[in-house]
Amino acid sequence: MATVIGTGISTRLDSFMAGKEAALSSYYQIGRSDPSIIITFISAIFDQEVVIKGIHSVIRDIPLLGCSSAGSISIHGSHKDSVAVFIISSNSIEFSCGIGYDISKNSRLAGSKAAKQASSHAHNIKQAYIMLSDSLAGNNTDVLRGSQEILGTRFPIIGGGAAYQYINNEIFTDSAVGVLVSGDIRLGIGKSIGWQPIGKPHKVTKAKLNIIKEIDKKIAVELYEEYFEKSFEEIKNEGIAKLGINYPIGIRLANKDREYFTRVPLGIEESGSLMLNADIREGEDISLMIGDKDLVLESARKASLEALNDIKNAKIKFALVFSDIARLLLLRKDADKEIDMVKEVIGRNIPILGCYTSGEYAPFDTAELKGQCHFNNHSISVVLFSE
Repeated sequence: MATVIGTGISTRLDSFMAGKEAALSSYYQIGRSDPSIIITFISAIFDQEVVIKGIHSVIRDIPLLGCSSAGSISIHGSHKDSVAVFIISSNSIEFSCGIGYDISKNSRLAGSKAAKQASSHAHNIKQAYIMLSDSLAGNNTDVLRGSQEILGTRFPIIGGGAAYQYINNEIFTDSAVGVLVSGDIRLGIGKSIGWQPIGKPHKVTKAKLNIIKEIDKKIAVELYEEYFEKSFEEIKNEGIAKLGINYPIGIRLANKDREYFTRVPLGIEESGSLMLNADIREGEDISLMIGDKDLVLESARKASLEALNDIKNAKIKFALVFSDIARLLLLRKDADKEIDMVKEVIGRNIPILGCYTSGEYAPFDTAELKGQCHFNNHSISVVLFSE
């Protein structure tokens, strides 16, 4: 039996019926094949628990994993305010799930527990780990480190952040869930950003973990005060996260031409320090970044080409795509063009499973280590799977 993918999308406003409709459509497409796993992405407008009940009214007793999202991504394009249900049926790919709790208390331990649980149930060659975590609860870099303690620094870890995480019948926050993909398969992974620096570069002169205290030996928040001619109180009242998602902090990768990690400030301390959603080190060269529609669309093509070159000539069975919510906010009505870019490269009939995330996990080549996974914002990740 070959790997078969069912895709169901519903935009019905009734939460139960949306879950049921998407599940029925997906289940119908796999025919008589036995489901191996359900992957679902549910927009925040829906009652998450009721949607899951709708899905399970159609199909029960099958592992389910997923997260909330601003929208889903499929072969049919970008879908805001939607429920997406993807059913994978395969006798060559094994899926094993895990969960770690209390990211806000110990992000690293939560990441480690989820990966360990998923790994303990895997019986075949481990190939990739899809991780979905609460991006607002803790330090995403530490969540990733925890999973790497179990799987290794070069093991492919892909996925992203979301407000809610699902595993089987339950919905969680402050958690990390993951599914380990094992078996006789090959992967191709590509990622790209499309944001570019504005103004002159700056130096992080004082930082600890995910807190920037000083930039250019000045209080960190002054970077935004000076660029946008706003006071501390104005920025705090407006919300630094709202400003930061459009104008993130870019960390230039050593020995890389115009490649950056980006970080979104989630809050401001009374001292003026910026609280980020992932680590940053003292001494880093940083810039404020800005998005450009054409560059963002081109980055989708670049990520897809990188994934295609990585998988070489293998026959692609399906693709996973995680695109940052900042890209959706920038592209707006042109969001479908991003998915068209992916399809143009990998093939228009290849099933696509994905959603918009708050930050992404993906492998990067840095000066320190080739292929190590990192947490990043504003990027698109394209992962191709073959048998």
